[in-house]
Amino acid sequence: MKTTNEKYEKSFIFLFLLIFFYIFYILYTIFSLDVVLADDLIMIYSGKNINQNFFEYIVSFVDSSTMSARPVSGFITGTIVFLSKSNDSIYFSGLVFFPLSILTIYFVLNKILPKEIACLVILFYSVSLIGTSIQFSPIMLNSNLATIFYALSIYFIAVKKNLVASTFLFILSILSYEIFFIGIIINILLIKGNKNKIFYAVFTLGLIFLYRKCIQSYFLVNSYQRDSFSNVFNMDRNFKVFLWSLKIIFRDYFVAVFKSIANLWKINLFEWMMALLTSFGVFKILTYFDFNSHSKKVKKVAVVSFLGFIISFGIFIFSTYKPSLFGFENRNLGAVRLFSTLSIICFAIYIARKSVLKKNITVMIFSIAAFILVIANLGIKNSWIYANDFNNEVFKQIKTELDENKIQNGTICVDFDVYNELENNPNFILREPVFFNNWESNELAFRNGIDENKIRVQNLARDQDCNYTIFVKKDKIPKE
Repeated sequence: MKTTNEKYEKSFIFLFLLIFFYIFYILYTIFSLDVVLADDLIMIYSGKNINQNFFEYIVSFVDSSTMSARPVSGFITGTIVFLSKSNDSIYFSGLVFFPLSILTIYFVLNKILPKEIACLVILFYSVSLIGTSIQFSPIMLNSNLATIFYALSIYFIAVKKNLVASTFLFILSILSYEIFFIGIIINILLIKGNKNKIFYAVFTLGLIFLYRKCIQSYFLVNSYQRDSFSNVFNMDRNFKVFLWSLKIIFRDYFVAVFKSIANLWKINLFEWMMALLTSFGVFKILTYFDFNSHSKKVKKVAVVSFLGFIISFGIFIFSTYKPSLFGFENRNLGAVRLFSTLSIICFAIYIARKSVLKKNITVMIFSIAAFILVIANLGIKNSWIYANDFNNEVFKQIKTELDENKIQNGTICVDFDVYNELENNPNFILREPVFFNNWESNELAFRNGIDENKIRVQNLARDQDCNYTIFVKKDKIPKE
């Protein structure tokens, strides 16, 4: 007869494996359906035109306006693009960094908190509706790489007490993507001793400053400074950042959940089974979990991560971007996604300890929340697939119009009322990125049989300087 402990261990292993099965199912779906949107379009197209050796290409790739500030992720992204020049499928290997980041988060949290909480955090992080681009876009390996290095920098402070290792990992995070720059405050708070705090701050910020203002500026020809410290004193914009952040927390997230639920009919039977099994797995492990264990540590992590959640929005004060849950613009919310998930789970566990509700009711609330968010995340996945189909249908119509009118060269403006579509088409849950920027057109043209060397396609809402205008027929756009 199985003991309670044996049953618990099997339940835990089941949920842990199910989480990663779900993650890879989502990634495989994106890969198998060849879903490519936004900046990934120009990246995958650029691989087709590489005529340099690997070393020459990597040097030119890192020394570009988009990658000079991010040489660590730039090297990896450039390597993947180079390898994909003969096979587009290789480009999707960038998606693997999402599960790698989740595995790293679990590894670090498991050293600090009970494994049940660590498991819950990676589950809710995996299905979060904040910063969805980092889950579905290969180019956003930079955000996932930054998360990996940042989580390890916390590990070397909280567990190993190795400040030098933490410093270099934090720098690698910033040189991958800047989303955790303000997160240095959390690192400093976790360090014991004022001298150690000062050493860490000065040493870390000093090396980052050395790269950004000296090495990057003098050794990279196409250096581009992404940070804008002058924005700190722009109080009008700072107030807008504050309002945009509140909008994400108190409105947009709940709207996204509601719109996802409204698209339930698009979820297949297998996905329903995964959602139900995940919910059941959460119920099983929390049934055995002692909510009173490690309460002080859970409370401390909850408070620290909540502070991290608040200050994560501070990165937008130093940049020209604005916090948004929508479109490809949500790609900068990786730190917000991590800290919000961690703080919510830890606070919920801590509050449940003192709740008047019976344990089974508390456990049921967690399992229902898991079910709803898995369903919502599946809805976002379907919206990305729809956006990809939408783009291809638009360019198929362009191809038809070009053939019928015997147009062989020139600049084409396409009008499909993009703003109205994103706002009112129920298939777009978070206004997933459809064709808008000119640099996206070459790959879409190539995929749909248009000679991209002779025909240049632009979105009329973006650029009206063209030879011909094509109006897309709405009745031919996919509705589901």
